[in-house]
Amino acid sequence: MKLTINEIAEMAQVAKSTVSKALNGQKGVSQETRQRILNIAKQVNFQPNFAAKALAQKKSNIIGFVLPHEAGFSLSGFYWAGVVTAAAEEVSKRGNNLMIISPLENEEGHILEIQDTIRSNSLDGLIIGAEQLDTKTLVSIMAEEIPFVFIGQNSTLQHYCVDVNNREGSDKLVTQMIKNGFKKIGCITGPEDYQYTRERVEGFNDAMKRAGLDSSRIMHTSYYEEDARKTTLKMIEENPDIDALYITAGGEFTLNIFETLRFSGISPKKLGLGVFDDSRIFDFLDFSVTTAKQPLNQIGAMATQLLFEQISGHTPEEKINLLPVEIILR
Repeated sequence: MKLTINEIAEMAQVAKSTVSKALNGQKGVSQETRQRILNIAKQVNFQPNFAAKALAQKKSNIIGFVLPHEAGFSLSGFYWAGVVTAAAEEVSKRGNNLMIISPLENEEGHILEIQDTIRSNSLDGLIIGAEQLDTKTLVSIMAEEIPFVFIGQNSTLQHYCVDVNNREGSDKLVTQMIKNGFKKIGCITGPEDYQYTRERVEGFNDAMKRAGLDSSRIMHTSYYEEDARKTTLKMIEENPDIDALYITAGGEFTLNIFETLRFSGISPKKLGLGVFDDSRIFDFLDFSVTTAKQPLNQIGAMATQLLFEQISGHTPEEKINLLPVEIILR
């Protein structure tokens, strides 16, 4: 079975035979369904990749790593830098090279398409940060028939992926904050359309409600500095009684929030802080932070191993691979 036909059928919510009939002009497909499938094919410039089949036995030994944001943003934090490093080491062990593919943004802040970059390079496989992957790009990648693995889960397509158990980890972290004596905890979190954001908020709600505490102090924001600062100030202004703050992502996002607290005259020493991320940098702060340490090395290595299983023609045993986080008091 071709991955492309199967996956497009899944996204179009029809049988693979229906996709085949629609693309080949055969009978047995309603005009509405045929047009819907053809529109998808046209949108992503779908065409059978005969060149890829002809070169199936000639490997390029190049693995692409698609970052979810432009490189300056993604690699400035601990998470993606750690995962990419682990993937690069695993790729190198196998005598291959890793190519970083970074999406760019235009002046309006929209992500520019990366399909041309992927199409113009001979790649054996892709490791993809699933965070911002849109349907058009996803279907285009599948049309190229390149094996791929997600870092994080994709809400559009259930495919081979490696992630942490976000809901459980968030629950454990907030439970620890409650054990530390904090009762009025505010939550600053990322974009609501990211799956891991929703899961971490669910974990926050689980812990707070189980303890009989108010879980309504939740604010979503983008990860850009200006938005993070504005949201932090709004959280403080609208909830002056909070005794702790839970931040569901790390890196520059967390540091911008910490800095905003200081400039607002609120000492982090007087506010309980929890972060779904971890770094030794927190050890050098003059206030305590409860963190959720994600196994970055294991995430990058496991994703690479899953990809090479597909490249070698094997079917990995598990599609969704969720790893636990470790709660650390910094």
